Amino acid sequence: MQTSFIGMFFSPRLLAVAFPRLLMVGLLFRGFLLCGFRLPKFLLLCLLSVSITAQASEPPSSVWRLGIPIWVGAVAASNVVGADSFSLGSGSSGDIISNEITLRWNQDAGYKFSEDFWLTSYKQFSYTMWQVEGETLSHETSNNTLDFIQGFRWNFANQRWLSYADTSLGFSLLANDEVGRHKLGDTLQFTEYTGIGGYFSPRWQWDFGVRHYSNNYMYKDNNGINFYRFILSYNYQQPD
Repeated sequence: MQTSFIGMFFSPRLLAVAFPRLLMVGLLFRGFLLCGFRLPKFLLLCLLSVSITAQASEPPSSVWRLGIPIWVGAVAASNVVGADSFSLGSGSSGDIISNEITLRWNQDAGYKFSEDFWLTSYKQFSYTMWQVEGETLSHETSNNTLDFIQGFRWNFANQRWLSYADTSLGFSLLANDEVGRHKLGDTLQFTEYTGIGGYFSPRWQWDFGVRHYSNNYMYKDNNGINFYRFILSYNYQQPD
């Protein structure tokens, strides 16, 4: 039986997994905006909350669980790589949970079709960790990916709560070509994203969309996988 596009986005299972995380991040976001906190403290707490609420039943160690989010928070706060924006994403594909860290560059290049519709582009690098929900963390139940992406943003409003649609395409390097019931064929995959988003403020954005991985039948196995993901982004180049 086929599932509708809207049904996949708003399935009870997806909402049950995503809602507690989104609520926690949303409350943190609202609280820190009201209190006047800026990027470093907010991102550190978001990273810690994502780590603490991860679905893995047995983390590798408390050092990994605490140290990696703090390191990523420091990279985000200092912007040592000169990125235009920093993003955190979280979502699921069935029983597989994923958390994503993203950096983007060259966000201003594009083409203006009219006063109400214009195109911008960006280059993106992402690191994503997958984990089978409720399973012991191991090679068979997890994955790590590095994504190299060219993206395009179709803007139809200027920094409103709903402002654009995103499309992107690139390639991914995977640590594992089989996770759970998904046989991906090999560790080189194509990745595509489609979603919508908008602005809380000039510096803060939200996105919701689908991240797809598959190999376009370069290999015998090509199960593919779709992650339905909510993303929060911070723009370094924009004023407060």
